[in-house]
Amino acid sequence: MKKEALVIKFGGTSVGSGKAFIRAAKIVADEAKTRPTAVVVSAMSGVTDTLLGHVGTTGSSGRMTRRASERTPTVAAREGLSELHRTLYTRHLIAAREAVAEAHFPNVERRVLALLGELMEKMSDEGMASDTRAAEVATHGERLSAEILAGAIKSLGVDASVAEDPIATESEADGEADICPDATRERCRRNVAPILDGGSVAVVPGYVGRSPEGGITTLGRGGSDLSATALGRGVGASEVWIMTDVDGVLSADPRLVPDASLMPKLSYREARLFAELGAKVLHHKTMEPVADAGIEVRVGNTFNPGCDGTRVSGIEDGEGVRCVALRRELRFEVPCASGKKSEAAMVVGIGVPSSDDLSRGRRSLRKAGIPVLHSGSAPAGLVFSVSEEHAEAALRTLHDSLVAGRERSLAGEAVA
Repeated sequence: MKKEALVIKFGGTSVGSGKAFIRAAKIVADEAKTRPTAVVVSAMSGVTDTLLGHVGTTGSSGRMTRRASERTPTVAAREGLSELHRTLYTRHLIAAREAVAEAHFPNVERRVLALLGELMEKMSDEGMASDTRAAEVATHGERLSAEILAGAIKSLGVDASVAEDPIATESEADGEADICPDATRERCRRNVAPILDGGSVAVVPGYVGRSPEGGITTLGRGGSDLSATALGRGVGASEVWIMTDVDGVLSADPRLVPDASLMPKLSYREARLFAELGAKVLHHKTMEPVADAGIEVRVGNTFNPGCDGTRVSGIEDGEGVRCVALRRELRFEVPCASGKKSEAAMVVGIGVPSSDDLSRGRRSLRKAGIPVLHSGSAPAGLVFSVSEEHAEAALRTLHDSLVAGRERSLAGEAVA
């Protein structure tokens, strides 16, 4: 029986240097020895921001627009492009020299130079529509990473090829195109399956899509995660790994809750809600393709591959609040003691709350001296509204009483 494929996605920090490319390539090579493996790769950390900084700015709608100063090819603009070329060439070639064996380096260097040449042409094309130009330029970071990673994988004795863009989308809207599942499946059949069937690793630039007309589209910032799960559905993968620089999905923002813990399991629903409420590890649409297909997602750490990370599936893992998220700057306002108005914040407890979690959360806030403006059940789980001045304290208090408290109870039951 033909083995089901694995899709692995590496974020920008996971391919931020030559050593990082080597580490990622080893993870891929080890898996490719036992099953068909496809890889989705992000741009090296900071590269997409650099590219967008040269081509334009992102407005409030998310649409990328050109800078007025770059609408004519001035001498200063040409000098800026030359400096950009040098910067990108130097950074990518330094990484490639470290990650790619001598036998494969000339081909990688040739491809990097060709991509940089194409990039300069796109950035100098004043006749191209601004949105098209921005998409064409922005996706070059992922394409450069893909060539280096493919070379690094080959250097470990495992064949690899960069696949032609397999993600099919609608025509782009505001810099974030919607994926077309059936067309993506067909593009995967044409562009990815032959590579996998031939025993090679298919390397796919993340964030990149193709419209029905064949034009370049993008999936929005952080869209490489979505590329990976869309690819997983397109090739019929059994698993998708999202590899980043943390051990998995934590139970709260660790910058606000220092004792936030790794969640070993999440449901698709819980992961989607947490991402929508600001969790940085996952793109908010990541779970849509895999939830439809029942594909398990592992969120793991490139720098600590032995950690199993967080497993996301269709299974709701019993009662309890799994994680808490903070939503600030709510549109409605509440009266304060001075008689003026002040903004409110909302702490959302995500999971399958038990019958007494709501009252437990209220008691913990009251004990901490935090007035509760509103509390109740919601589709996500539980919501607690407090004044903005108490927002972070409320988040930490509810994490301790609902999330850490649940963990302590489970640990006690296990000991008993």
